[in-house]
Amino acid sequence: MLLKGVFFDLYGTLLVPKNNKKAWKNWFNTFYKFMKRHGLDLTENEFTNTCKEFFDRPEPTKSEEDLTVYENRINTLAIDLNVKLEKFEIKEIADATVNAWQKHVIIDPETIPILDNLKDKKTLALVTNFDHQPSIYTVLSKYQITKYFKFIAISGELGVKKPNPKIFHITLKKVGLIPEEVVFIGDSSEDIEGATNAGIKPILIQRQKIKRILTGNDYFSKKVGKNPQKNNLGITPWKIISNLRDLYEIVFL
Repeated sequence: MLLKGVFFDLYGTLLVPKNNKKAWKNWFNTFYKFMKRHGLDLTENEFTNTCKEFFDRPEPTKSEEDLTVYENRINTLAIDLNVKLEKFEIKEIADATVNAWQKHVIIDPETIPILDNLKDKKTLALVTNFDHQPSIYTVLSKYQITKYFKFIAISGELGVKKPNPKIFHITLKKVGLIPEEVVFIGDSSEDIEGATNAGIKPILIQRQKIKRILTGNDYFSKKVGKNPQKNNLGITPWKIISNLRDLYEIVFL
């Protein structure tokens, strides 16, 4: 069947880490500084332990509707640590910590050229797991790549995340395509599993210089270093590429 659409993951695919270790250290330092400002009574080492696997934890069950998932995570942790935060303070911490992490993430030099070449030939969409959607729109605007995507699917906005195939089903419906007409490029096992279960051919991007995937890393997560080539279900990618340029040979066939 004719390929009509190309869906992309964001972090680890179109955006890449300059220094993953520094990114998470910057995130932690900013988080700790703000929490101390609001009355946190823990040392850095003690706070480190409370932040381990911060993003791998189940999403808060008691959440405020006008807060993002990430903001609700911050609020839940603050309550557990007896730190009282107003909503505007939660939002301030969320924006500051994501921005601190983002300083060590850059756009792949091949991102804009590949999107520019594809824009008039294929329907493009973005499918990303992220708990704080405002920062996604900010970074897409910063790099001026919003215009390339017919639809932007953010897990924190839709309430469903990869590997759940539903996030792909939503995207397919929004752009008017069927799974057999689409490929998806991502860098994690969640990407491969989710696309496969949605009936979409998954392409794994595995850069030689990046040993650990950005999206698979949490703050001191046990999942760091997880191999996306084959996940627990035994699902493997349709294709494996080492850089975005390799897509030309696949997409333009």
